[in-house]
Amino acid sequence: MNTEGMTGAVRDLAALSTRLLLHLGSDKANLALSPLSFHSVLVLLAAGATGDTLDQIVSFLGTSGGTAHASLASHVASGILAGGETDAEPDVRCAVGVWVDSSLRLRPAFADKVASQYKAVARAMPFKKKAEEARVEINRWFEDKTGGLITDLMPTGHLGSDTILVLGNALYLRGTWLDPFDRDDTKDGDFFLPGDESSTPLRVPFMASKNSQRISCHAGFKLLQLPYECRGNHQYSMHIYLPDDRDGLQALVRELSSDVAGLLDRCVPQQWVMVGDFRIPKFKASFKIEASDLLNGLGLERPFVFSRDFAEMVDYSEPLAVGSVLHQCVVEINEDGTMAAAATEAEIMAGCCLEEDEEPERVDFVADHPFLFLVTEDRSGIVLFAGQVVNPLL
Repeated sequence: MNTEGMTGAVRDLAALSTRLLLHLGSDKANLALSPLSFHSVLVLLAAGATGDTLDQIVSFLGTSGGTAHASLASHVASGILAGGETDAEPDVRCAVGVWVDSSLRLRPAFADKVASQYKAVARAMPFKKKAEEARVEINRWFEDKTGGLITDLMPTGHLGSDTILVLGNALYLRGTWLDPFDRDDTKDGDFFLPGDESSTPLRVPFMASKNSQRISCHAGFKLLQLPYECRGNHQYSMHIYLPDDRDGLQALVRELSSDVAGLLDRCVPQQWVMVGDFRIPKFKASFKIEASDLLNGLGLERPFVFSRDFAEMVDYSEPLAVGSVLHQCVVEINEDGTMAAAATEAEIMAGCCLEEDEEPERVDFVADHPFLFLVTEDRSGIVLFAGQVVNPLL
């Protein structure tokens, strides 16, 4: 795809990240999600949609247009996250699946598109006769593609005889920090929960380092970029956005959502700085949601209304609609690096510069209160995972 189209679609994806965080986040719970996994399934829906449903999906994805977002999804599936590099570091994988009822056939144009552009593997499933067996088998696919981190995505009874088609995306990352933390330096410290300043802080394990870090300081927050060891064609990092105020997380997310260009470009640290007090809590953030209401609340309504706008997907004459969208995500960091995975399933139903001679100013970065994080592919700016940590012990 052309550079302008890539840049626009990547910025739309970042904007989707902050929209999801704004609607889902609060000062009460940790949160982890994958905007890229949502994006993959929405692009699959667009690939088989027509009419008002197609127009609304494209509008929901962003101002870059349907062609740009289709190209981005194809570039991710066949290029950036295609896998195949046996010694690549970090280990990042993306898989796309399409399951159709065994009594029906995908439309040839849709089948060709999802296979050639998005590397989707299409399989027949006995939804009408053995929906529970189909559910178990598709869940195994999600578990396998996410390194065992996502299990039982679809609960018992989720699929039924009216299920026509299931679209899925699985995303997995295992990365080692470029500069791992020494476990001997990990010590318990105070983590301050949002709300009443008089409340007793939590005691949580903090990873620490005296090595130089990539940090930038901005009005109201600091940004830390933790790169992963890189062996391969792509570089990935975790970005931790730490508000100055202990209760500043939600305000920071609102600020970043209004300046997506700054989120991706201007805020990113341009140099390594020496650190003073540098501590990051170990954490695990996980989240699972049936996202139909979320997407409806953000303006994506048409796919959930029965119509003939999905007639280009499958050889079926009756109206179709998206019955549900399940999303699950897990992100865990420790001294060595990060393990992260996400899965999304959509069921379609019938019916700054310093002088050389100066002593560098040391920058403190102590993530001892709620913060935001993103995991990105650095060269493109693609956001794979996003979330917030309100309580590292949850």
